[in-house]
Amino acid sequence: MADVDERPGRGRTAKDLALALWFPAFFVLGFMLFYLLPFHAPAPHDIPVAVVGEQAAVAVGDELATAVPGGFDVTSIAAADDIRQAVFERDVVAGYDPGTHTLFVAKADGMQLVQILQGIFAPLSTAGGAPLQVVDLAPTAPGDGFGTSLFYIAMAWNISGYIAVMMMMQAVTLSRRTKLLALAGFGAGAAVVCWVIGTSISAIPFHPAVLLVGFLLSQAVAWTTYGMAPFVRRALPGVAMGMFVLLSIPSSGGAIPKEMVPGFFQALHHVMPLGQAVDAARGILYFEGTAVTGPILGLLAWWAFGAVLVALGARRERRAADTAPAEDSGQESEQELERRIAEAVADEAAVGGAHPDSLADARLLAHPVPTLIGRITDARGCPVPRARVTVVDGAGAQVDVAAGSEDGRFAVRGRDGEWVTVLVSAPGFDPVSQRLRLDSPVAHRSFLLGVPPERAGARAPVPASTA
Repeated sequence: MADVDERPGRGRTAKDLALALWFPAFFVLGFMLFYLLPFHAPAPHDIPVAVVGEQAAVAVGDELATAVPGGFDVTSIAAADDIRQAVFERDVVAGYDPGTHTLFVAKADGMQLVQILQGIFAPLSTAGGAPLQVVDLAPTAPGDGFGTSLFYIAMAWNISGYIAVMMMMQAVTLSRRTKLLALAGFGAGAAVVCWVIGTSISAIPFHPAVLLVGFLLSQAVAWTTYGMAPFVRRALPGVAMGMFVLLSIPSSGGAIPKEMVPGFFQALHHVMPLGQAVDAARGILYFEGTAVTGPILGLLAWWAFGAVLVALGARRERRAADTAPAEDSGQESEQELERRIAEAVADEAAVGGAHPDSLADARLLAHPVPTLIGRITDARGCPVPRARVTVVDGAGAQVDVAAGSEDGRFAVRGRDGEWVTVLVSAPGFDPVSQRLRLDSPVAHRSFLLGVPPERAGARAPVPASTA
């Protein structure tokens, strides 16, 4: 008999552990697949290079194909004077003039790429009878020795948008409009802060236009993450981090040039917002504003996609509210509470925590078990703010504990089909307890707290009914 009673407990423990550890497990596996695999041995993959002269381009292409199979995509160009335009228009990343043994590069594309190109073309030039000469067409800022400072600034814009949503969702007392406005304001502030710090230490050139890129990147990530919340629910951290961190960083071309990662990540570079932001910012900072229209439009498309998701989520909520029956004012009040708690649960469950003024703890969604919601009032019918609600199972183990909101609302979780004891207490009031069986998905129960006799004096209590 003891074994029979023990199995459900073990099953519940295993389920709770799985729900608690799936995200860290996803994080570990994601880093191995999307960071270690593309970064452990970066190598050239179809690097576009221009060579002066058709015959020379064919000869150089054959030599490169022999030295590094599949590493370079060689095209011919009429004259060395045309190389700069080809590099600035992002058609190629480098150009080689065999006649003068000169390699034209752009350090702004990444120091690793420049080193690879020098190492490949130096033997070719030496075999041709002269040492290689290197000309940097797009040098980085004085404080950016490795050409990666822009990437770290863009990372701050990118990840801060995701984190802002995760934290904003806990503030369930704020409306959706207020949250979105706050995300926009935060994105603008983050863009300015990163730009000011970057320019003050000469990590990037002084170009205020790059502020637009930072703002658009933060909003593209933030609005899309926020819009996905009602649809992916508990999977939001994994989905958002998978999209905007695990897939975006290796394909961004910031830490490792995109020409040195596998083709899968090269293809993602032009799709993910971080890659688009890096291209746009590089174009503004180092390439005289050329080839930035496409990336800017891409960031706007991501923002618009997020706005559509937000609108669909709001419509879905309104339709659910419209179809709910309302027979009397008491029922309307409870339905409004359910609506607010449903929104709170959908937001909070993704971040694993609860705001002090929350109506529902984030665990309500992470642990899909019957939930008790209601309101705590005093003898006059006034709400009791910040009351403590504790749920204890039949064995005396604490199931959940939560603090009520300022208007007396509370939400706690119980045990599926089991009897629990609910203890309610607040400073200045006599605590109350009640034994309940929670069989419905969402149970309603209000509690009345009385004032101790020594504090009540001769005042007669006013009867109040419970819901």
